[in-house]
Amino acid sequence: MKKQDFVNQLSEKIKMPKKITNDIVDEFSSLIMQALKSGDEVGLSIGKFQLKKREARIGTNPSNGQRILVAPKVVPSFKPSKAFKTTVLE
Repeated sequence: MKKQDFVNQLSEKIKMPKKITNDIVDEFSSLIMQALKSGDEVGLSIGKFQLKKREARIGTNPSNGQRILVAPKVVPSFKPSKAFKTTVLE
């Protein structure tokens, strides 16, 4: 489902104009990104958005097979709630 399809369905469900619904979806996404950027977790009924730390590791360059050091980094992740997993996997 593309964003516009999501906005269209949501606007029909909540009976609001598509423009306002699109602004709400954009602001919702922005708030999640801002919270993660500041180091906070965002818990919703569908799950939790959070940052995870990945440790440094030894990797392999696929083009030449040479071993390289992959630097540690922080990546965004989503941990689905039990209800979310149950609903999606039914």
